[in-house]
Amino acid sequence: MATMSSILKMFFEIFGKVLFALISFLVLLFLFSLFFIALGLGVGIGIGGNGLTEIVEPDQLAYHYISGNQMSENRLLSIPIQGVILGSMPPNIPPAALFGGGVTYGYAVQEVLEKAARDDSIKGVFLHMQTPGGTIFGSYAIFEGLKMYKDVTGKPVVVYIEGLSASGGVMAMVGADEIYADYGSIIGSIGILGPQLMYYDTPVAMDGGLFNSGIVTEGGIEHTILFAGKGKDLGDPFRRISDEELQHWQKGLENEYALFVQHVADNRNIEETVIREQMGAHVFDNQTAQEFGLIDGTLNKKAALAELARLADVSEDFQLVRPKSESNQFLAQLLQGWYQVSGNAEQSHRLHQSMIRQDMCQATAHVALVYYGDLMALCR
Repeated sequence: MATMSSILKMFFEIFGKVLFALISFLVLLFLFSLFFIALGLGVGIGIGGNGLTEIVEPDQLAYHYISGNQMSENRLLSIPIQGVILGSMPPNIPPAALFGGGVTYGYAVQEVLEKAARDDSIKGVFLHMQTPGGTIFGSYAIFEGLKMYKDVTGKPVVVYIEGLSASGGVMAMVGADEIYADYGSIIGSIGILGPQLMYYDTPVAMDGGLFNSGIVTEGGIEHTILFAGKGKDLGDPFRRISDEELQHWQKGLENEYALFVQHVADNRNIEETVIREQMGAHVFDNQTAQEFGLIDGTLNKKAALAELARLADVSEDFQLVRPKSESNQFLAQLLQGWYQVSGNAEQSHRLHQSMIRQDMCQATAHVALVYYGDLMALCR
């Protein structure tokens, strides 16, 4: 009996070790599979055009071909400025989301322009704009990038507006040599938007949350907020903003507005009094925007690109390219590869969009903005 028990014990020990070894082997095989999938995506980008990275020098740009003569050594670089303009790209968002997703990161665009300035094959920049604006620092970063590129290279920059360039878009685009808007576009909104504060007068209950069904007058509510420092609880929806706080905010907004007006006036040769007294923070149709000097005319995309080619003195011998998103984030590549082979590419896209939206709402919650529209509506 003891012998049988020993045999069974030995059998189960051996079986357990074999099972553990088999599971370990399968796990390692799975991890190696993900590794080679991610590696294959990274190397294969030059072929497929939709990958995450390309093996290039750190100070060089990689490109996607868009149109024109693919064999030409003359490149015109198209940079999309789409959606809300923010500042720096957070590390938790894969760089594949840089160009797209309803957000443009101004400092990332500036970095692209710095690299383009070191590339002799780039003969000019085509800034493709569809934006309501965003943060001051993000918008100004794009402007500074354009000015740097022109000063360093002496090469032309043309802005093409497809539908909308407002507020921060205007702040960014005035760094270009020429600005053209497609038919039926909207341009303008030279103004500063402060934080949106709410006050609920004598609330007694909340139905479904503060930003859902709203405030009702049934039941009761107790609201407490702890803080130190005068004005630290600004934004509490259950107390009115004080006159002193209003004055502080208004002074700050007026200062930023004065800088914005001077910025546009200096770069588009428009009198400051015209901006303040006639243009205000209104948006304009193409003809009115041209009369004020905000744009140089109305052209479709093909004609605006032809104008850039003329300024760059390349005639029709050029290829239009756009920058590829660069990444040294192995984990981002690994996850992206797994999503693609497992059929969850849409899940990956939704995750990126959610992360971008969260970053956008956090970055714009308590700062003065150069934005046209209701940004809070995107964050509800």
